[in-house]
Amino acid sequence: MDMNKMTQKSQEALQEGQNAALRYSHAEVDSEHLLLALSTQGDGLLARLLARMEVAVDSFRAAVEGELEKRPRVSGPGKESYITRRLQELFVRAEDEAGELRDDYISVEHLVLAFIDEEADSAAGRLCARFNITRERFLAVLMEIR
Repeated sequence: MDMNKMTQKSQEALQEGQNAALRYSHAEVDSEHLLLALSTQGDGLLARLLARMEVAVDSFRAAVEGELEKRPRVSGPGKESYITRRLQELFVRAEDEAGELRDDYISVEHLVLAFIDEEADSAAGRLCARFNITRERFLAVLMEIR
């Protein structure tokens, strides 16, 4: 994952996702930590797009937090968090999305598109399905904003 290929907002979200993992005392920084960070960016794109899709941002955020609460916690010395393979793969898919949209940098919309394509056995995939965040709906709203 090349940080130089990420927009400022994407880099900030990754950093905040890492902070979220620490706050929850999780050993891993995973996709849902990033999803939480994206949903809490005050002036962020995800909140605006969710609102345009008539998804209650607070409910979505609470659902992500609920998924994170279910995860095991670690304590004691040496509780650094590492980025999971799944999150690394999400960034690869986001980079592919950026290429398809002819964008030079990985931005929030590319990350969200990668989340939407996650399988239903992941918490992020289930959340997207539960809130009816589909690729078609998301792209339609995104194109209105772009």
